[in-house]
Amino acid sequence: MLAHLTKRAALAACALLALGACATTPAAQDYGTGPALYVARDADSTMYLYGTIHLRRAGEPWGGAHVDAALNSAETVWTETEINAAAEANAQQVALRLGMAPADQPLSSWLSEDEQGRLAALYTRLGLPPGALEPMRPWMASLTLSIIPMLQAGFDPQAGVDRAISAWTQANGREARWFETAEEQIGFFAGLSDEAQKEMLIYSIDEAESAGELVEAMTAAWETGDMNALEALVIGEMRADFPEAYEAMFTRRNAAWVEVLTQELAGSGVDFVAVGAGHLVGPESVIEMLRARGVTVERIPAR
Repeated sequence: MLAHLTKRAALAACALLALGACATTPAAQDYGTGPALYVARDADSTMYLYGTIHLRRAGEPWGGAHVDAALNSAETVWTETEINAAAEANAQQVALRLGMAPADQPLSSWLSEDEQGRLAALYTRLGLPPGALEPMRPWMASLTLSIIPMLQAGFDPQAGVDRAISAWTQANGREARWFETAEEQIGFFAGLSDEAQKEMLIYSIDEAESAGELVEAMTAAWETGDMNALEALVIGEMRADFPEAYEAMFTRRNAAWVEVLTQELAGSGVDFVAVGAGHLVGPESVIEMLRARGVTVERIPAR
């Protein structure tokens, strides 16, 4: 059971990059009820921006009529990383390689006696064997502790919205492009300072059991297009309490993506960009960075 969960957690490490866990977005009800979709346009380009959620329950819907219309008009579809069996196998191996600790630095070496006791109690409550995460670096252990309750609640990275969009892209013969490699994406976690990794770990030990409730709330906000709620749930606490992680996982990545998207808008055609909803909310979002460059970005009503 642990090996299976750990492998799934390694794969889901990428997924949580966009689910970290002020408001300038108009109220969701102004746009109907449905996942938020935006459009940026210039004289000869149209670019749809769709905020996704990376963990869903199998069989749950991933779009709506407004999303279908945008996808059907697109020539090129963008995701954060390449999504196919070979890429996912590589991502899992990268996560395990970068997430495993040296033999002389087990997870317990990062923790005080009291913190070790809290982790041991959490193992019991989550149904994990004692010392289950000892071989992991703090960032990997933190993600695993957050993800396991989500998996146990029925959420699955295999059912994520990005995966559904990637499958649609392949089935409908559209060009698939992406912003990052697995090494680059997972490297945002692995490259965090020791202090930031320790902060993440302690937070996860204390808050892991609420992870299922958090992803339920995120899901509800995403399904109804409530971007104010998503901003509070996805980036609010991270931006305030974990600035190094927020800078690495959101601000720097958003800025890099906007460079690519600005170049794409300089050409012509129709693009559909699907990235985690956390990248489309907040003052450092892809949307606000595009607007700062003079690009007009508007929200499309759900229908």
